[in-house]
Amino acid sequence: MREKSFEEIYIKEKGYLGTKPHKITTKIISYKKTGKVLDLGCGEGRDALFLSKKGFKVTAIDISKTGIKNLLKKAKELKVKIIGKVKDITKFNFKIKYDIIISFSVFQFLNKKEVYSIIKKMKKNTKKEGINVISAFNEENPNKNFPFLFKKGELKEFYRDWKILDYKEFITPIEKHGKAGRTHQHGISMVIAQKIK
Repeated sequence: MREKSFEEIYIKEKGYLGTKPHKITTKIISYKKTGKVLDLGCGEGRDALFLSKKGFKVTAIDISKTGIKNLLKKAKELKVKIIGKVKDITKFNFKIKYDIIISFSVFQFLNKKEVYSIIKKMKKNTKKEGINVISAFNEENPNKNFPFLFKKGELKEFYRDWKILDYKEFITPIEKHGKAGRTHQHGISMVIAQKIK
């Protein structure tokens, strides 16, 4: 279901979600200057491209073949190296530890068991003093028609044993994706956390 919907979106309109990185991504470089990054659910790679241009070694994973294709094409144009893999993040096999693992606007498409499992793997496969960054929909989201929405404080609780560098729960300004998209808002839970032991 999620594979089909995003594949169709990226085929119809390249750059559907825009080309600028998330504001959160621009904050990452104030905490880490170098290292290996894993972007889980990268879409067309706006965050992966930004971090790669800043000198990070980036691996980007997405279920959409077209999303990864567009990412790698753009990386070639910008002359940056990114490892792009077409993969369902729920089946991704972590083989190394990363300095930074990010995931934006993905978890609401998964079920509770998958979300809990992925966060556990993210934490386990982050180096000491490494960072996890997650942004996903919460129960304040006006559209409740998603398999999973974070409860108030739930995302922060996952990282109670890490150092919380930033945590927010908020409603986004009114926005629109793509040329034919409808105006909407999202309820967001966002965490930047650092592994301290």
